[in-house]
Amino acid sequence: MEFMQATNGVSVETELQWRKILKSCNNPLGLSEEMVYESLDLCPPQNFKGARHIGRYLIPRSVFRYNEEEQPRDKNNDPDHVNNLLNDYEVNGYNNSCPPPIGCIDIESRHSYGVKGQSGFNRDDVYQTLGQECVIVDLYDYESKRAEIVARNQSNHHSNPFLVQSKQDYIKEVCNAVEANVIEETEDAITEFVKEIAANKSYHIRSQIVQSCVKNCQLYPNFRTYNSAGTKNNPNSLKGALNFNGFPQAGVKGRSKEEIETQGYIIYQAGEGDSKASWMRGINEGMKYSVPVWIIGYAPNRKSDLKKFREDWINEFNTMKETTIMFASQILEGSNSSDFSEDSFPVKFGGFLPQYVKPNPKDGGRPTEKGIVNVDGNQVAFDPDGDCLTLS
Repeated sequence: MEFMQATNGVSVETELQWRKILKSCNNPLGLSEEMVYESLDLCPPQNFKGARHIGRYLIPRSVFRYNEEEQPRDKNNDPDHVNNLLNDYEVNGYNNSCPPPIGCIDIESRHSYGVKGQSGFNRDDVYQTLGQECVIVDLYDYESKRAEIVARNQSNHHSNPFLVQSKQDYIKEVCNAVEANVIEETEDAITEFVKEIAANKSYHIRSQIVQSCVKNCQLYPNFRTYNSAGTKNNPNSLKGALNFNGFPQAGVKGRSKEEIETQGYIIYQAGEGDSKASWMRGINEGMKYSVPVWIIGYAPNRKSDLKKFREDWINEFNTMKETTIMFASQILEGSNSSDFSEDSFPVKFGGFLPQYVKPNPKDGGRPTEKGIVNVDGNQVAFDPDGDCLTLS
């Protein structure tokens, strides 16, 4: 059996480098080498097929790297789960009887002592919040990429239902494995793989995962969904999507009238073109602050036909717009909808969030869609003083 790292453990040089960095690490949870040894008795390392445990270590978080594309969760980190974990750490401290995150020596790191994390994505968010700069981790060596994927999924087979992976999480992992040529895109190959990574699921649920993968394997790896509750530093959250595309925060909450007027516009995101909440806020706040309210569209879930979804979204937007104008003309004596001025209408459509992110070989492997895009997925320049995009 040949392993990917071809190591017998962590080198002395690597351990010495970790110890050197650990001396200056903040450690509010009080982790120590003694706790590492104690945890081995309380919680022995997990065994994974095709993997070899090479040791449990206390390491600096600064050498620990997470690849978001390898996060098993479908919508990346779960803010509710992160908050619950944070509360648990603050109230109960570090639980030495729970399995630590798993990882492997990071062969892509510029340092020989780098580590790639394969589980514990949510816990890493908590450590960041706490200012915890060192972590206990189980390091493994793998005979193949497939064994690595299986291990990171099986490490999430917890007895607490709050922590287990969902069907969507497993579908994402299988489809990513097909995209990376780790497994063949056949029902038999997918079925066998699902048996490995979702061994804790019932036959019925595994069958549902397999059928979804057979139908959607080309869709999942190339479609970005956005988490409605993430922070502005997470590119896969709605707040992060605005932040990384150069927009201010959505809405007006927590800001003064002067700040909004200086900004010159208000922005919201909506998963439906006729979103009642977005339209009511748009009309109310547009009139209150005398600035346009721009709505950016997005698909809340994966769509097999993204262009059709966007066309339907715009039709919904236009229908709501026409209804609003008709309502206004009926309550204003002597006016009709033909008197409507586009410049004075407060709610405007500004484009869609990028969601088809398949690497484009003609653009250096960057995502096919980037920035704010139109129905066809082509990037458009956002102009806060411009016309509503439905006009074009």
